Amino acid sequence: MSGTQGGSAPGRRQSPSLRFIEQFLRQSQKGRLAGLLLGQLDAFNRIATTFGHERCESFCNDYVKQLREFLPPRTPILRLSERRFAVLLDCDSMSKIMDTAVALTEDNPPQIEVSGDKFFVDVTLGVAVFPSHADDAATLFRRAELALKEARDNELAFDIYRPDATQQQAALWKFESELQNAVQRNELEVYFQPKVEIRERRVFGLESLVRWRTRTGRFVPASDFIPLAERTGVIVAITWLVFERIAEHVAEWRDIPKPFSVAVNMSPQVLKHSAFMTHVKKLKAALDARGFGLTIELTEDSLVQGGVSLANVERVRKIGIDLSIDDFGKGYSSLTYLKQIPACEIKIDKGFVSRIAQDETDREIVKTVISLAHALRMRVVAEGVDSADALAAVGELGCEIAQGFFIARPMRGDLVADWIANYLATATNVTLRTLRAVSSGVRA
Repeated sequence: MSGTQGGSAPGRRQSPSLRFIEQFLRQSQKGRLAGLLLGQLDAFNRIATTFGHERCESFCNDYVKQLREFLPPRTPILRLSERRFAVLLDCDSMSKIMDTAVALTEDNPPQIEVSGDKFFVDVTLGVAVFPSHADDAATLFRRAELALKEARDNELAFDIYRPDATQQQAALWKFESELQNAVQRNELEVYFQPKVEIRERRVFGLESLVRWRTRTGRFVPASDFIPLAERTGVIVAITWLVFERIAEHVAEWRDIPKPFSVAVNMSPQVLKHSAFMTHVKKLKAALDARGFGLTIELTEDSLVQGGVSLANVERVRKIGIDLSIDDFGKGYSSLTYLKQIPACEIKIDKGFVSRIAQDETDREIVKTVISLAHALRMRVVAEGVDSADALAAVGELGCEIAQGFFIARPMRGDLVADWIANYLATATNVTLRTLRAVSSGVRA
């Protein structure tokens, strides 16, 4: 990439990259903002191992050309390391910086083309803004790094710097009215994360995930606002909105191979709501019209702690909706409920899956859960599959379905059909044996 070169992320004031950023900040006109977008190409190692380091370098050069097609003229782009880069923006509003972050991560995702086949490459961004978040280059860069870490931890395409988790949580309480207004204005979005069958290399379906992008352009992680929504009761209205969004997207998808299922996370209080059956039947009808199945995901905690009654679960199953036990193994488990709940699927918590290739204890736990699920005639989904080694490991243990960053990050509904077509076109070229050789430390 172009701009000032640096062998590693700038960590000392003497760094050429850091000096360049400092100069850029000082040249900014008074009253204007300077955005630092710190990017990481998450599949760098995967490209280098699969196609060679030379092809990887060529891809990075091509990606610079792609960036320059939609970035403002003379926008500095800095190559910081093999997989990291930075974009510097001179803007008059925060919204323009956020629009650029969306353009880089969602509207114009990087692709690598080899022998006519195109492979999508995920990029994650951390955003910090001068002078709002810092008044010098070193601090601005550190805060962009913190935002990048938050984005990766929360499985977001990008995130913007915020002071710390404590202040963030306090701010979320103030966001209560904003969240309610966002629901009333139908501003919440639904993203979809693919679930794939490991052995057959086909797309099993999607998990639908609600996203809240505030008016400043920042994504609020679902882990922050869903508990707030449950405490305030607005989770019910959010669920109906999610149902509507899913139905709208499903109607637009074309050439989706079947069988195919869409999963929805469910709060216990929604399942008990008097209008639940009316709304879920309407959603099921929309999916039935396309020949798709519907799965409701309930967390293990809600089932074990009595948040969901057996009667509510059974009436859902009677109308042909599958039930999945989400986050299995995350909290306290009482195996007694497994024989009582008519579930079709167990989703192994990502805390076990993410370390399965390195931790023998986690491997044995996952192996035991898979055996138990199969004995109860349930399918198994491994969540948090973020590396080739993890995918190969759960496949070798007999897990049928995988979901995670190595396969795909959550995506907008309008990107689903193209992603599935691309995945199916290239799936035949990848086997579990080659996955072991892809790379260690891959994050896709």
